[in-house]
Amino acid sequence: MSLSMLAAAGGQDDILRLLIKKGVRVNGRQKNGTTALMHAAEKNFLTTVAILLEAGSYANAQTLSGETALMRACKRGNADVVRLLLEYGADCNIVSKNKTGAMYFAKLGNNLMVCDLIKDHTSIVAEDAIRAYFESRLVLLEPAFPLACHRLCEGPDFSLEFGFKSQPQPEGSGILLFIFHANFLNEITARLCGPCSVHAVVLNDKFQLPIFLDSHFVYSFSPIPGINRLFIRLAEAPAAKVKLLICAYRVQLQ
Repeated sequence: MSLSMLAAAGGQDDILRLLIKKGVRVNGRQKNGTTALMHAAEKNFLTTVAILLEAGSYANAQTLSGETALMRACKRGNADVVRLLLEYGADCNIVSKNKTGAMYFAKLGNNLMVCDLIKDHTSIVAEDAIRAYFESRLVLLEPAFPLACHRLCEGPDFSLEFGFKSQPQPEGSGILLFIFHANFLNEITARLCGPCSVHAVVLNDKFQLPIFLDSHFVYSFSPIPGINRLFIRLAEAPAAKVKLLICAYRVQLQ
């Protein structure tokens, strides 16, 4: 462990500030990939985490096993540390080599507040983007399935199975599928416009149509009662950093 890691692991903020002032590397790693930020997040040192993030610590650095500072904070159940990491761009969709992510550790710790923070983080961004795009002409009701995240670099196709319960739809309401291009930098930004990587959307072997002729971000959506299969054909983009947020909402026209 470096001096900065020892200071972070012990919550010695004054020493850490002095080291940073002297030019210490805040993103140094141990042999297993652990960083000072991970030590501070795991020990629940909120101010230490803040100092490191402000000094440029990588929020999404991973250990050799794939763990991040956010996963370690979720494991300990500190909602304030989790909230701060998310504000600085920590990606709650990263998974470790064991295929476990931030939500897994939040549930493991049985911390409802942390679970809600992880669950709501990207959903709020998506809902805000929808409202901005339609200029308050749509009211969002309940989601048809939980918001999903897909990294374009992971492959050209996305598939999902979800359960759906039908219910009477009043006049002027329906279900729309939204596909966002999202950047996870200092903050998460999602957009429903511009160039899109979507080639086709298929629900239960039926092609879904875009609601605007020039848009490949918003589609009509007709799930059936029971299990549904969604498939999205995407352009290949192995070097892309952008991610897709995929969700469907029951909506009501204003």
